[in-house]
Amino acid sequence: MHLTEDNPLVVKSDDDLLSRDDIERETNGGITRRWLELAAHRGEGPPFLKISRRMVRYRRGDFNSWLEAQRVDSCDGAA
Repeated sequence: MHLTEDNPLVVKSDDDLLSRDDIERETNGGITRRWLELAAHRGEGPPFLKISRRMVRYRRGDFNSWLEAQRVDSCDGAA
């Protein structure tokens, strides 16, 4: 759990459920809704919860862990 930069009274929890639009907004368009859709279809990308046929959500903690795992410290040997 952590406080937001915009409003120190708003607490963001690792258990928060984020839509694809939420993730696109929180990453300032760095990870788009469309990329998340394509990654899910290919079996890639962050883990998600399939709420219904047309609705998925991402736990904030799962998304943040996945994002950190994508970190590359140097270009040596990176694709």
